[in-house]
Amino acid sequence: MSGPLLAVDAGGTSTRAVVLDADGTCRGTGRAGSGNPTSSGAATALASMARAARDALAAAAVAPGRVTGVVIAMAGAEGPLPSPALAAAVGYTGPAARLRRVGDLPAMYSSGTADAVGAALVCGTGSVAGRVADGELVRVVGGSGWLLGDAGSGYWTGLQVVRAVVAHLDGSGEATSLTAAVLAAEGVAAGDATRHGRPEHLHQLLDALYAAPPLALARFSPLAFAAAAGPAPDPVAARVVAQGGDALAALLRALRLQPGETLVAGGSTWRHGVAGSGAPRSPALTAALAGLRVQPAEDGLLGAAVLALRLDGPVDAVVHERVRSSLARLRGG
Repeated sequence: MSGPLLAVDAGGTSTRAVVLDADGTCRGTGRAGSGNPTSSGAATALASMARAARDALAAAAVAPGRVTGVVIAMAGAEGPLPSPALAAAVGYTGPAARLRRVGDLPAMYSSGTADAVGAALVCGTGSVAGRVADGELVRVVGGSGWLLGDAGSGYWTGLQVVRAVVAHLDGSGEATSLTAAVLAAEGVAAGDATRHGRPEHLHQLLDALYAAPPLALARFSPLAFAAAAGPAPDPVAARVVAQGGDALAALLRALRLQPGETLVAGGSTWRHGVAGSGAPRSPALTAALAGLRVQPAEDGLLGAAVLALRLDGPVDAVVHERVRSSLARLRGG
């Protein structure tokens, strides 16, 4: 079925959408806030998808009724949002069979390569890894969510940061430069006042942290990577980053990847923290990556677009490159 397609990548930090033609040429993009219903709630997630899709359709000069297929990628694709609600949010009125929900792993993988076999690692607000064969997921490790898993992710790293800061402030833990950074980020001024045997600023910090959703702790993840980088790294931050790297290494080891295999790696914590901050990687993570063909991916939007094209059949390397290059032009890259 030829005609415009819509792809949406609904992440924990932001939601991205693209409209593309049946030949793989991307024509318009849109962007909005968090599209993850677990971290932001169903109403916020649907509103973000609606805005991103609306802006992408407007940029492409395509009416919603002309869209012939939709792919929506998000963590926990089988989650709480029913397909009719997703269709209504993005303005899709076509056959239900032409609206496909996929996880963040397949989208990230297809963002990095057209190969039918390989693996993907997503390290953003959460963390998950998986093996792909014949274009489909055949093994998934991690991705158990903030309560039971997601070690090495932005949420996990942020949690370790605030735990270390609280321990420093109540005297049970090691001093760390993260304390001043977290207090500043929360707009809490340190002082000498106390309340119920604790520093007043610790009370204020705890109130602020507990007032936000748990996954919002991911906002402190960049502080750890920044403090662990440079010629004089903060020891506490360095340990947090190293432990996170060890956790990601465990995911990769569980996939039993062989030298020469392709690993597509992406997500905001991976791109800006693990790969982009300059903080040293743990020896375990370095060893787990050794020999692999690591292919970076900015996010899952390119992959969601490729998966939308697969509603009508296979996508070869030529078409994959057309999607990549045309999307990059729209993004100014």
